[in-house]
Amino acid sequence: MRITRFETKILDKQEKRLKGLDGLAMLLVDIDYDGKIFDMDRTVFAKDISEDGKIRMTGLTESVAVIAIDKHGNESKPLIIKK
Repeated sequence: MRITRFETKILDKQEKRLKGLDGLAMLLVDIDYDGKIFDMDRTVFAKDISEDGKIRMTGLTESVAVIAIDKHGNESKPLIIKK
């Protein structure tokens, strides 16, 4: 899996919007999303994501959902990824 874009509205100490993965705290991953209920199977912390956004993960099915959480605890809506 690879993150190609992440946006947040939080600001750094100089009151500039954090860019790229700088504002990301973690990802919650449902590896077999049923389309109705998000059931977290894995947590990926920002420190475990490579600089180019790549995440190594096994066991993904044809329907995966991801929730991104920024450094202030704001959650995204589930992003559904289908093969």
